[in-house]
Amino acid sequence: MCYQQELFAQKTPYLQWIKEQEQLNKPAVLGKQIQKLPFFSCMDKIPNSENIDADAVCIFVRSGGMLHDDAEYRLAEVFSDSKETVLAYADEDYRGTLMELYAIKEEEFEEDITAPYRLKNTAYYRGEPWLKPDFSPDTLESFFYIGSIFAIKGDTIQKTIETHGKALSLYELVYWIFMDTIAHHRNPFDKIVHVQEVLYTNDSLPRKDMLECSDKIQKIIENKQEISQRDTQEKVSVIIPSKDNMRVLCKCLETLIRNTQYKNYEIILVDNGSSEEQKAYISSTIEELCRMNAGHEITYLYEKMEFNFSRMCNIGAKAAKGAYLLFLNDDIEILDTNEGRKWLDYLLQHAKKRHVGAVGAKLYYPDKDKNGQYRMQHVGITNMGIGPAHKLGGMLDQGCLYHGHNTMNYNMIAVTAACMLIKRSTFDNAGGFDEEFAVAYNDVELCFRLHQAGLFQVQVNDAMLIHHESLSRGQDTSPEKQKRLQEEKQKLYNKYPSLKNKDPFYHCDLVQWKKDVMYNIGYLYNCDKKTNPQMLNQKDNKKLMLLNKLESADRFRNQLYAQKHKLIGKLYDKLTGYHLHQFHIDSIEQEENIITINGWYVQLNSDNANLLKKLWLIKQTAKGEARCVYEIDISPKLREDAAQLFAGSEYSRRTKNAALSGIQILFDKQDLARGRYRIGILTGKKQLVFLPDKKEVWI
Repeated sequence: MCYQQELFAQKTPYLQWIKEQEQLNKPAVLGKQIQKLPFFSCMDKIPNSENIDADAVCIFVRSGGMLHDDAEYRLAEVFSDSKETVLAYADEDYRGTLMELYAIKEEEFEEDITAPYRLKNTAYYRGEPWLKPDFSPDTLESFFYIGSIFAIKGDTIQKTIETHGKALSLYELVYWIFMDTIAHHRNPFDKIVHVQEVLYTNDSLPRKDMLECSDKIQKIIENKQEISQRDTQEKVSVIIPSKDNMRVLCKCLETLIRNTQYKNYEIILVDNGSSEEQKAYISSTIEELCRMNAGHEITYLYEKMEFNFSRMCNIGAKAAKGAYLLFLNDDIEILDTNEGRKWLDYLLQHAKKRHVGAVGAKLYYPDKDKNGQYRMQHVGITNMGIGPAHKLGGMLDQGCLYHGHNTMNYNMIAVTAACMLIKRSTFDNAGGFDEEFAVAYNDVELCFRLHQAGLFQVQVNDAMLIHHESLSRGQDTSPEKQKRLQEEKQKLYNKYPSLKNKDPFYHCDLVQWKKDVMYNIGYLYNCDKKTNPQMLNQKDNKKLMLLNKLESADRFRNQLYAQKHKLIGKLYDKLTGYHLHQFHIDSIEQEENIITINGWYVQLNSDNANLLKKLWLIKQTAKGEARCVYEIDISPKLREDAAQLFAGSEYSRRTKNAALSGIQILFDKQDLARGRYRIGILTGKKQLVFLPDKKEVWI
C-alpha cells in the first residue's frame, strides 16, 4: 500500500500541492462589503452597473465553475490591507477525471488511495492549475488573462463608467483600469494585485475560448490605438555584432533585406576583428547588397578588440540614426513567409508604447521535425530560482502551451538580445548595455534595469525568426565557459539583489529550482529536496569492511572483462547475480555549490517496492591517504521510462514495482571533503553496485 500511495502521489504533484496549501492557508477576516456579480464572458456588459455600490468590493465570478469557500475573504482582504488597490485577481484550476487531468486510469489505484483527493460528493479531481503572472498590461491586450475570478472597487467601476460610458464590456472595464494605472501610478503592482492562490475551479478542462475572445480583443485594441501611431514609419537601426562568421552573417543580411516588410531601417554591422580575408568578403558583400537593393543603408564598423557583446552593441548604438534600435545576432534568419516578413512591424507595434522597454521575438531552431514544425529556442526569459532561463526552449511550437505562452504576446521580465527592439531614447536614458557583462546576461541586466525603471518588457510571439544559436562563439558547455557563466550570474544578482529568485511574470509556485521548459507546479518531493551526506566513521566499521570486500570483488570482475574474458565475466555475473542490477546515471551536474545526480536503478527478478537503496560516494585515495566515504539515502522518484525498458523481456513478469526506480540526489559540495569520488549503489541485500569510473563526482 505504501508503494501505491507514493506512486499515486508522484503522478499527481498538483494534488499533493493542494493538500499542502490547504494545511497552510487559514480563512481571512471579512472586513469589506461584498457585491458578487456573475458573468459568462469577458465580452459581457457590466452586470447590474446601475446598482454598483461605491463602497463595496465587487467580485466578478464566471458562471460554470466553483468558487472556493474562502475566495471572497481572500479577495476582500486585499482591499482591506491597502487603500491603493483598485483591482485584484486570483489563480484558478479545472476539474476532471484522473484520465483527463493526469492520464491515470481510475482502476489503476485502489479506492482508499484516490478517494481523499476527489472533490466532495463528485467523481472528479482538481488539476491543470493556471498560475498567472502579476500585473501584465500587454498580456491583457492579447487575451483576458485575469480569468474567471476578479474583484474591483465599486468607486473605480463608477469612475470608469463616467469616463468611458455605460456600454463597456467587462474586458473594456478592466482594460481602462489597467491603462489608467499605467498612466498615473509609479508602481502599478500596488494598484492591480495578483492574489497568488487558487480560488476558483472551472467545471471543464481548458478550452480554446479560454484564451478569451482574442480576435474581438484585438479589434478593441486596434480601435483604441491612434492611427498616426500605427502609420508612423520611423527609422529603425539594426545593429549586428559579428566576427569571422561571414557565411552566416551574409545569410542574415540577405534574408533581412529580402524578407522584411518594414522598409525604413538602416543596418550597422559591428565587427570586432575578423580576418583580412573575411573583412574583404564582408565589404564586397555589403557593396553588392547595396547595389542590388537601392536605398538600403549598411554601415560597416571594424575595430579589433576582445569579444564584448555589450561594448559592440553600444558602439553600434552611438553610430545609429534611428529612433529605434534593433539588436540582432548575426546568426538570425528572417522567414520567407507572409507572416514572417511582418516581424519588424509586429515588434514596433509594442516598442512604440510609452510603458514598454525592450521587445523580443519568438526564435526557432533551424531544423523542422518530420511534420514540418519548428522547435522553439526562445519565447521570453523567466527569472527562476536557478537563474534566468529561456522558457519552452526545445519544445515544438504546436498547440497552445500553458495558456498561450507560445501563441500570445506576454509581458516577461526579460527578452533576449539575439533580437531585441527598444526606443533609442529609452536605451540612452538607461545608459545602454553594461559593458561589465561581456558575454552572458547582458540582455537580462538591461531588462532588469528597465524593469526597475517601471517599464515593461514584451515577448512578441507574432514575430518569428530562425536562430542558428551561438554559431559565432560556440555553446557554453566547457568547464571554463560554465565557470564564467556562473560568475556573471552572480554578478547580475549582486547588482540586483531584490530580483534574485523573483519574477513578477512567473508565478512563485511554478518550478523554480530545476530546469523545466514547461510551466509546471513547483511541488517538491523528498527527492527534490537537498540532502545531507553522512560520512561513514569508525562506528560504521561493518559497512567499511563490506566496502573493502565488495571493492575486491569488483576489481576481480573488471579484470575479467579487461583481459577479454567476456564469457567468463558473463558467467561470473550470472553466478553472483550482478547482471540483475540494472542502472544508469543520466547526469551529474554542478550548479554553483549544488551537485545533482540523476539516474535510475532497477533490480531484476525482484519486487522493487520495498527495495532500500543508498548511494555511496567513495573518495579515490592515493596510497596512505585516509578513506572517505559518504552515504546518502535514495528517496523514490518516478521513472516510468526506466520500468518500461524491461517490459517484454525474460525478466518482466518477475520484476515488479519499478516505476519509482529513479535516482535524484542534491547536496551541497561545500559539506564534503575535496577530491574525486566514485559512485556506488548499496541495496538492502548488502550488495554494492559500482558505476563506471567515467561517472565520477569531482568536489
